[in-house]
Amino acid sequence: MLLLFAALLSLATVSLIGSEDRPSAGGLYREALVGQPLSINPLLHPNDPVGNDVGRLVHAGLVRVVDGGRIEGDLATGWTTSDNGLTYSFQLKQGALWHDGRPVTSADVAATIAIVQAPGFAGPAELGTLWRRVSAETPDDRTIRLRLSEPYSSFIEACSLPILPQHLFPSADGSMLDNVASYEPVGAGPYAVQSVDAERIWLVRSQGYAGQRPLLDGIELRFYPDAAAALEALLDGEVDGFAGLTAAEAASIPPSRQLEIRQAPLQEQQTTLLLNQRSPILAEQAVRRAIAMRLDRASLVDAAPSAVPAYGPIPAFSWAYSGTEVERQPDPAAAARTLDEAGWVGAPVRSRNGRLLRLEIAVAAEPSQIALAEAISAQLASIGLRADVHPVQPLDLYRERLIPRRYDMALTGVWLGTIDPDPYWLWHSSQADTGLNFAAYRNPLADQMIQQSRSDGDPGRRFAALSAFQRVWSEDVPSMVIASPLLTYATTATLHGVRLGVVPEPSARFQHLAEWYVRTERVMTFGR
Repeated sequence: MLLLFAALLSLATVSLIGSEDRPSAGGLYREALVGQPLSINPLLHPNDPVGNDVGRLVHAGLVRVVDGGRIEGDLATGWTTSDNGLTYSFQLKQGALWHDGRPVTSADVAATIAIVQAPGFAGPAELGTLWRRVSAETPDDRTIRLRLSEPYSSFIEACSLPILPQHLFPSADGSMLDNVASYEPVGAGPYAVQSVDAERIWLVRSQGYAGQRPLLDGIELRFYPDAAAALEALLDGEVDGFAGLTAAEAASIPPSRQLEIRQAPLQEQQTTLLLNQRSPILAEQAVRRAIAMRLDRASLVDAAPSAVPAYGPIPAFSWAYSGTEVERQPDPAAAARTLDEAGWVGAPVRSRNGRLLRLEIAVAAEPSQIALAEAISAQLASIGLRADVHPVQPLDLYRERLIPRRYDMALTGVWLGTIDPDPYWLWHSSQADTGLNFAAYRNPLADQMIQQSRSDGDPGRRFAALSAFQRVWSEDVPSMVIASPLLTYATTATLHGVRLGVVPEPSARFQHLAEWYVRTERVMTFGR
């Protein structure tokens, strides 16, 4: 009897003990990037996609933005905000270290802000403008207090500004261009730069990162001259991932390559048809409304399959997006009637008082952009509006057309640069002459709603103001948001734990990189 009981107990014990594979630290991930970074100082070129990829891995801010809207502490454990919305107090995490082993302190944060505030700041002007309204106080090494001159509802997102080490950037003149640390960076992010050359940048896991420690030992970012070369490297096994594929290229990869394909819309980026209010024809609201009524985004996206339809000045992932205000179905018949009523008549090209309804679409000389512009031109031709497609070099499009406002229509990519739904830089009238409001849009009511949404931190009142702004914008049609590009990301099947989440811009694919792994370990489990 005792022997039988012992045998049963042994069987029960065995049934309660098992094992399973779990993620383990170690291993290397290699990724192909197209081009080289303009700088690896994150303050100099924050709009550079390759630099952003490096910066997200190497640097850290007080906070970080996750999944397109959630703000969580990065170098900071948390923060408090005064009732009037003018003072933000942050506590730094204990044990946070720069990659050279020195502790991160509040003095580093204050020094970084001073660099951005300097008159000679070499980075984007709008970044300096924002931070010059802020004063920094350092009550102790782990406390940083930021005081605003006026309320700014999206300021907490601005606190994701990458922090630089004061001991390497002691001068606050803002130039940074002659500082060797701008090219051999020391950050406080999850990975440290081990080496940089013309072909690659080697990153190793930092032991002093204050956030969630990644599992991968190292990351190698390899630079390729173009997407074709990067794709070839992926297919040849030289790299483990590439995020610049088109949907067609991804579909053509044979299963034998054992690659995982993931896709996500880049909702912080918008392909937009700018309608220049300085154009005599486009200054007329009826013409702009007719364009909006005619264009069919769904069929236009077929001409650019690596994209999804997008609507309005605020991206669809945002809490402030108001689809009822901006999502309108195409109505070619209504577009034709609108032009008739405005006195634009005739065929095949309408005219009024001897003037043809003829415009030009300036577009970057890239095949996908030209194809989309030609599809837009064909749709507008069906209502008697002739739109001639004029390709120009990408830099010339920006420098010779958009900045001086010398164009009729321009098809261009717009990067919002923020997950906060603040339309100020692109649509406020103060930016119409020399800022980023390239459409030269002016409407006092729209300005009022923008200002209200910036100064009021109450979410309900902000939503109401931004909904009203989207309504006014949609009625005025200062431009047409056509699509958001689709990120198509291929990684080897041996890389596990990858999830993209909400990806506003390409470097956000790394936001959950701490969960990625290539190695596992067998561990005992109990109770199953």
